[in-house]
Amino acid sequence: MDDNNTTTTITDQLNSLRSILRSDDHLQIQPSGDFEQVRIKLDYDIQISFFFDSLTNLNKPLTINNLHDLRLNKSSNKCPLNNEQWTNIRKYFDELIQQSNESMLLQSIIELIQDNLLKNITKNSKSKHKTKKSTETTSSEDISTMTNKFRGSDLIFNRILHDKTIDRSQVIIGYEDRFTGIHEIPFNEFKKVHEHEYGVPMHRIRYYKINGQIVWDRTKRLDILTGSDQLNETFNDTEQTPTLVQGLYRFDQSLQQWIECPHISLTSDDSKILSTNETCLPERCHFVTWNTLFDYYQSTLIYSSQRYRSILDTLKSLLPDIICLQEVTIDFLNLLLNEIWLQENNYYIIIMKSIIDNDKRKAYGQLMMMKNFRPRSFSICPLDLSDDHDRATITKQKSTKGLIIARFGLNPKITIDLVNLHLHSDLSPNSSEKRCQALENLFKKMKTYNYMLIGDFNFGDNHLKEQNILATYENEVHDLWKDIYHLDQNPGFTFDPSTNICARITSNSKTSRRLDRYLLHTLDNLS
Repeated sequence: MDDNNTTTTITDQLNSLRSILRSDDHLQIQPSGDFEQVRIKLDYDIQISFFFDSLTNLNKPLTINNLHDLRLNKSSNKCPLNNEQWTNIRKYFDELIQQSNESMLLQSIIELIQDNLLKNITKNSKSKHKTKKSTETTSSEDISTMTNKFRGSDLIFNRILHDKTIDRSQVIIGYEDRFTGIHEIPFNEFKKVHEHEYGVPMHRIRYYKINGQIVWDRTKRLDILTGSDQLNETFNDTEQTPTLVQGLYRFDQSLQQWIECPHISLTSDDSKILSTNETCLPERCHFVTWNTLFDYYQSTLIYSSQRYRSILDTLKSLLPDIICLQEVTIDFLNLLLNEIWLQENNYYIIIMKSIIDNDKRKAYGQLMMMKNFRPRSFSICPLDLSDDHDRATITKQKSTKGLIIARFGLNPKITIDLVNLHLHSDLSPNSSEKRCQALENLFKKMKTYNYMLIGDFNFGDNHLKEQNILATYENEVHDLWKDIYHLDQNPGFTFDPSTNICARITSNSKTSRRLDRYLLHTLDNLS
């Protein structure tokens, strides 16, 4: 057995996988920097992709611990799976990887995915056949009423306009002005944007009332008028309808829901490909970073519902170009995704898996949001970017800390990596050592890139160990606050128990500190 392992290369093992695929060309191997990239096309136009180091892992078995950036995605936009089917197979894949041990073979993963695909598609086909048979005697009007698809404001408008049973004089339209909030106007006085210079775009309509009762509400996805009522008795205003997975999202105005966007990882990003306007930072870029403070501890004392509302209102008033949030919980995420200002200002959102991890009782993580542009690539990595021989220790610790590293163009040829991080707080054991290690690893690993570290560093200017590390790299890495202000005159406290009640409640030392920072590293290639 040992002899076979030493003579069978990982490339040979990959080629042997062709026997379980429908075609030899469904497995593609191509060089990508120091790695080999593999794409394996499965049924229904989806694929498994990953990277491997052909030198380091030449004679090692094809197990998941020897693969990098293992992921499942669609091969093209021709994938026949509907949203529910795609969400289910993605969820199954994620759970499969999480529950597998490191020695699980890639071939087993492929076979399990193929079996799950077949089972789900067959089940769905039977369900469709059964539904079709049971509704053959139903009138087209009944079918329209029974559908669960939520109708948009324009369809409701036309229904009211042409339905002779509705007294239009009793209909009120509620719409949102982006500056002054919600306004109400009688239906008969409402003008569409193409009908009048002060007309209202249809996507700004929030609700319709008939005889004082709301019959359609976009935010709550309520539609009593046509019967496509999306509510149930246990409806919660913070409930988010779509099933989310880790990834990049934008709000689709035509579908009136958040949809996942295709993206590539940093390791797949070809530096020779120029950045487009859509993936470049604006010339003047407004950044905001904010630790939203999860409420898993002292929840009754820190006024989470009021704080969350205040945070969202502040972000709405600023509409920054880049927003980096830390300690985001699923409750805050659901509130955020229902914000009209976020939906209407073309924000893209990178959601970290740790926020939506249902297996964790106290799940939280980071978000990164971009207004009117998206990253050309991004990866979500463990906070510790240490060398490979240390990774086993980190894995055993099951640390929930992670990084969002998103790459953007500064111009078509030059890029910068924005890193949303959240270092360990003083409540964590050996917190100072962990912070120092994370900083050292980041500075060493990313020294060949333009980058900016953004977020909650969880140490102040009086933390000597961390400050000594920053001093070591001060010629390369610029603390932007210190470059602009003298700390004696403006210390830039972002955690101040003397003025902030939540800081006072959650602080043991009651010391004011500058915990949140922007650290910029640039190379001599920006001209």
